[in-house]
Amino acid sequence: MQPLIVTAAIIGRAGEILITRRPEGKRQGGLWEFPGGKLEGGESPAACLCREIREELDLAIRVDTLFDVVHHRYEWGAVLLLAYRCTPLSATIRNLQVAEHRWVPPEALAGFPFLAADLPLLVRLSQPPAHESSR
Repeated sequence: MQPLIVTAAIIGRAGEILITRRPEGKRQGGLWEFPGGKLEGGESPAACLCREIREELDLAIRVDTLFDVVHHRYEWGAVLLLAYRCTPLSATIRNLQVAEHRWVPPEALAGFPFLAADLPLLVRLSQPPAHESSR
């Protein structure tokens, strides 16, 4: 069975990362995640992210670079998570399809209960960039 292909936006602003909490009525409700969603037929990952972030948060973004690719198997099936660094194009966010959102410093991300597929992203975000770790 093919994995479900999903996208995640690593949206940064002033040294903080945007995270969202899933509504209680959804699968894995109440957990935190990086905003994004499922690819639709014929859609590119960048187009998917722009659509999903607009639908969930009424926020326009610019998709910048691929950050990471995560393979994860849930009890219901496998996912292939494509995470991209993104830039917000406006300052206003509305919680349209999420319970809440927060801007969080990378070192504080581990204090939130996240979806399992997002955990490798937390580890990577909490590490200093390669050019800083060699000092």
